[in-house]
Amino acid sequence: MDYTFIYNTIIINFMIFDTHSHLQFDDYDNIENELKTMEELGVKYSTLIGSDFESTENALVIARKHSEFFVVAGITHPIESPQIANLEEEIAKVETQIMENRKYIVWIWEVWLDYFHLNQEKIEEEKEIQKRVFIENIKLAEKFNLPIIVHIRDAWDDAYEILSKANFANNIVIHCYTWSPEIAAKYLNLSDKIYFWFSGIVTFKNALSVQETVPNIPLARILVETDAPYLAPVPYRWKLNTSGYVKFVLDKIKELRTETPELVENTIYENSLRFYWITD
Repeated sequence: MDYTFIYNTIIINFMIFDTHSHLQFDDYDNIENELKTMEELGVKYSTLIGSDFESTENALVIARKHSEFFVVAGITHPIESPQIANLEEEIAKVETQIMENRKYIVWIWEVWLDYFHLNQEKIEEEKEIQKRVFIENIKLAEKFNLPIIVHIRDAWDDAYEILSKANFANNIVIHCYTWSPEIAAKYLNLSDKIYFWFSGIVTFKNALSVQETVPNIPLARILVETDAPYLAPVPYRWKLNTSGYVKFVLDKIKELRTETPELVENTIYENSLRFYWITD
């Protein structure tokens, strides 16, 4: 099927995939407006990431109506993991949610170690809770044969150790990568199915480390994301982000790579489909 259309006399091909957004959040009052922006900027698909059971349900409502969207499920937001009264109960709820909506759910969301937000009076206790949820999300992904998103902040060594021991066989992506080329190289050795997401941060003037990393990662391992409503890229920095703006992230990746812009765009789009096992 030909997805080419003419907008303001410019031919735009739908060859862009926003692999991480939250358009189901209350920040957006009309999903049709977001779809229009996606269309205007050539963005064909967007994946809606739940932050808890309820926000995943809201994402599913959108995905059932609009084929442009896919959904990611997970046990709980890691920052909220210390407040979980019954982890087994939460896991059971999500398992049922996945089984009933497998058509729309394409991966397990943010397997997360974030030590930046730890309660300073309970540092070690909260680290252990986060590690347990991290491991349980990996098990959930294995059970349903789904990829995982990995969010890491101030916890690179612990995350690497857990992933190494897990020997996870499916696709893995490092969310919103902003660290050094050296850490990226270390994680590349974990698996031949590991990918790196670049967000609007790569367009920021002072994001020198992430900009240095982009040309050092194999093109076949790169994906682009918005993390909307957060991290809007230049020229929309500090404004409400949306899936259509992933085009500006992709444009920056093209600028930083040595391959032709067409090859970069086509490869990253194919990477996205392959990551989710989506047949276009």
